Amino acid sequence: MSTPGEGYGQQGYGQQPGYGQQPPGEPGYAGPGGTSPAWGQPAMPPKPRNGMGIAALVFGILALLTCWWLPVVGGILGIVAIILGVVGRGRAKRLEANNKGVATTGLVLGIISLILNIILSILVFVAGIAFLNFGGGNSLQQLQDCINNANQQPNPAAVQQAYEQCGQQFGQQLPGTQPEGVGEGEGG
Repeated sequence: MSTPGEGYGQQGYGQQPGYGQQPPGEPGYAGPGGTSPAWGQPAMPPKPRNGMGIAALVFGILALLTCWWLPVVGGILGIVAIILGVVGRGRAKRLEANNKGVATTGLVLGIISLILNIILSILVFVAGIAFLNFGGGNSLQQLQDCINNANQQPNPAAVQQAYEQCGQQFGQQLPGTQPEGVGEGEGG
């Protein structure tokens, strides 16, 4: 004798899903732009997030190019390249990005640029102090006074001639230069 429920197709398989339902434990379809694959499709890996590494490289190159003629800007760009390079390398380590070499290159260029900016800033500061200590400040003041007097000349030709004289005087007054004829033939 059979009991109701022990009929054909009722052998412990449980209830079959209805129309539009997923079987239990099976992946669903997330639709367009979703992350879940369709039934029977392999999972697509997420797109790599390479933006930080690329940005680090771009800022590193810009920092290295600008550190020679715009040291403050080069220093700021170098710091940005270092930060982006560290973030990009972290993403590559977590397998969120696949451009670890690009991020590392941006990081290294940022570090080199920052070191060059520090060295150049120290050199410019020391040169400026040396210039002022050896009489350069007086030469600059005299040049400014000469230019102010030149601007008061009556005609443009006289102004131009006065500018040329100011330039010659300034060149002779710079620290480490000697007027023509001084030091030649003396002591002999």
